[in-house]
Amino acid sequence: MNGVSEGLIIGTTVGVVIGVLLAVGILLCMRYRCSKAQIRSSSSRRSSMIPIRTNGVNTCTVLSNSTTGQDSPREFEDRGVSLWIEGPGRKSLISASGIPKYAYKELLKATSNFTTLLGQGAFGPVYKADMSSGEILAVKVLANNSKQGEKEFHNEVLLLGRLHHRNLVNLVGYCAEKGQHILLYAYMPNGSLASHLYGENSAPLRWHLRVNIALDVARGLEYLHDGAVPPVVHRDIKSPNILLDQSMRARVADFGLSREEMLTRNGANIRGTYGYLDPEYVSSRSFTKKSDVYSYGVLLFELIAGRNPQQGLMEYVELTLG
Repeated sequence: MNGVSEGLIIGTTVGVVIGVLLAVGILLCMRYRCSKAQIRSSSSRRSSMIPIRTNGVNTCTVLSNSTTGQDSPREFEDRGVSLWIEGPGRKSLISASGIPKYAYKELLKATSNFTTLLGQGAFGPVYKADMSSGEILAVKVLANNSKQGEKEFHNEVLLLGRLHHRNLVNLVGYCAEKGQHILLYAYMPNGSLASHLYGENSAPLRWHLRVNIALDVARGLEYLHDGAVPPVVHRDIKSPNILLDQSMRARVADFGLSREEMLTRNGANIRGTYGYLDPEYVSSRSFTKKSDVYSYGVLLFELIAGRNPQQGLMEYVELTLG
């Protein structure tokens, strides 16, 4: 009998100990989950104050070291929440949009009074800018005859600032001073595809480079059509608008026509470049993603044949197919 009662006491004691351990484990687990939830909540609150860009594939979250440096004063502004950061002798405003605003005086110095012309884009001249921070940018000065007001320009900047992909020439900043509307883009050191296809001093592109360029352009267009929010129709795909970076990777550039499409959604006049235009668009005045695909098809023939679409490429294609 004593053995039975002794076993009962031992069993009861073991059960109580196990129960206490389980209770303590459950309590610790609950406290851990609560603390983890608090950390996640505080992290999300902090992230809402950090300048970020999020939009589909290959998002970009970048602030360079020069953003808050003394030599490169930039201002970040948007209609969203803003945060002031003190710097040596100046202040910078950082907002949720993360689009840097450059001072006109800084761009004037970086472009040697706008004398470093790279080329003429659809909406104005493009200059090379050697910034005091050491980075090199392409500065597009929009034409003064534009009817666009300040509000429309800032809306345009916000729309363009959301488009970030490794196969696009991304917007990295803007300037709205002295009555000027200026857009700043990443600089592409190897120029345009057209310059490599038709330049007198350019060596012929090797076939593996042509294939890579075709794939890069396709990925950039896919992002504009299916990854961007809202979707974007470029409306002027052509070899001068395909730029090559330091690694000879292609990037789709010059969203001059797509900006209007995003803002107005329609237009009565024909826009684009002869030779690349979709015949259905010309007849219907309705530009769709398929029209960009048609222009891309012409670009593929241009890559293969090495002939300019404005100088008899399609006749050459018809003779070849015939």
